[in-house]
Amino acid sequence: MKRYATLGVFCGFATVASAWSIFAGSGAMSSAALMASEAEASVSVVEIAAETAVDSVLETVVEAEVLAPPSFCIKNFSKDDCNGFVEPGNYDTNGCDDVRDCKSIRVTGAVYKADLKSSGQACGIQCESKCDEFPDGTLYLKFDYVLRADSCCPFRGSWVGKWEYKTERGLVYGGDAHGTIGVGTNRKSECLATDDDCERCYDVILDGSKWLVGIEGSFRGVALNSPTRVVDELNFTCDGTWIESVVSNAKPFSEPFRVLNRFDGAFVDYCP
Repeated sequence: MKRYATLGVFCGFATVASAWSIFAGSGAMSSAALMASEAEASVSVVEIAAETAVDSVLETVVEAEVLAPPSFCIKNFSKDDCNGFVEPGNYDTNGCDDVRDCKSIRVTGAVYKADLKSSGQACGIQCESKCDEFPDGTLYLKFDYVLRADSCCPFRGSWVGKWEYKTERGLVYGGDAHGTIGVGTNRKSECLATDDDCERCYDVILDGSKWLVGIEGSFRGVALNSPTRVVDELNFTCDGTWIESVVSNAKPFSEPFRVLNRFDGAFVDYCP
């Protein structure tokens, strides 16, 4: 699996179905207060910026594009998050009352904070350039997520939210985001043109005392503090891993958990 290379974990781990009973223990993780203060501050930032300013700025972008398409440059965006955490919000479980045997987890108001650093990689064919041409900064994401909690193939789900990115130079970007949880999109395909077969459709692994759950997503946003009429755009995707401790956790992903992530995309720089 491409996302587990950072952890030194590759294809071939034991199946997760046989290990589901580990969650039957009692108690909770001791890191509940780990992100409390930072999460509270970041929630207000995301709510104010992403839910009000983004809608207004996006309307400006659409209007400007209709009037006269401006000139622009495409620049690279490539960041890593090696020390991120998610602070869960409101946690609830439910299921269906009919013959279907299912259990689901829903979390609302979760907060993900990540300090993004340049990947440092290079690209180019006839010349060499950096894969990242955008200033480093801090990403705040307020989101809701749903997870499958059945004993068979647990932790497959999806998420949706609002994000804000503050650069070290004072630029602020924000927008909408959504993605999948525990779903591999780099799996082997029946199409002959695709030959990467390391990732499976079910992207969840039990590695000793922790779950490794694949997380992917798409982020679309614009500059929130642009001084010009036509604001710059920032669009990127993420591909990473949620890391959840198995030990004595009867409510998976209900306590703060670690995240490893990588973000790659494009920055649309409009000329003044």
